[in-house]
Amino acid sequence: MRLFILVPALMGGALCLAGQTPAAPGSSASAGENSGDAASAKTSIVEPPVFKSDGDFTFSYPADWEVVDMKPMMPVQRLKAEQEAKSEMEKKGAGCADVLLTIRHGDPASVVLIMFLEYKCLGLELKESDLGSTGAGIATGLTKSFNVKDPKYGAYTLGKHAFWIERADGTPMNHPEHEYKLETTCTLLKKGLVCWLAMAGTADTIPTFEASKVSLEGDFPVALVPDSAFALSK
Repeated sequence: MRLFILVPALMGGALCLAGQTPAAPGSSASAGENSGDAASAKTSIVEPPVFKSDGDFTFSYPADWEVVDMKPMMPVQRLKAEQEAKSEMEKKGAGCADVLLTIRHGDPASVVLIMFLEYKCLGLELKESDLGSTGAGIATGLTKSFNVKDPKYGAYTLGKHAFWIERADGTPMNHPEHEYKLETTCTLLKKGLVCWLAMAGTADTIPTFEASKVSLEGDFPVALVPDSAFALSK
């Protein structure tokens, strides 16, 4: 489905901006920031923030990660993707793909973002047999910002939800001296496709990302990526 050739272009711009643009005052908030007193701030460090999506899932992340507001940046990326569309369906796909959350941490910056593609907006529902090809299309978005090499593929389940996952090495195109670990994992929910993309600039980022708790459609929160994720990889 050529629709998903468009999604990487949309994601590529978001990844580039999130990873390279300093946060403007007032445009982002530290994940550990709290308008309350110091005691509340300490509590937020103990209890990781939890992102709740209308797509019926939650994702917890470290309190010392910074939330980046991508909303002001996305219209230009959408317009570019729509201009490159070769069909009305591709154009619709560009309009439906949404970056729900972008967080970053450290120097060089590690970035995690969540992308959601709503079936209702798209006008069709993906099947589990579409997951591998669609996930690979999403992961291709990383090549807009990174020179990617040595990809490794896996699959796993969390409850009744099947996941596709890719892990690779990469270097930022504008900073080839930095080495990154890249990871993309996707699953299908009743309301749409959801993918998590991690760009790890430090050694502890991937373990932290994989251990972050998710709850899918009311399921008990569990680690996003289990140790067995690449057990079937060759």
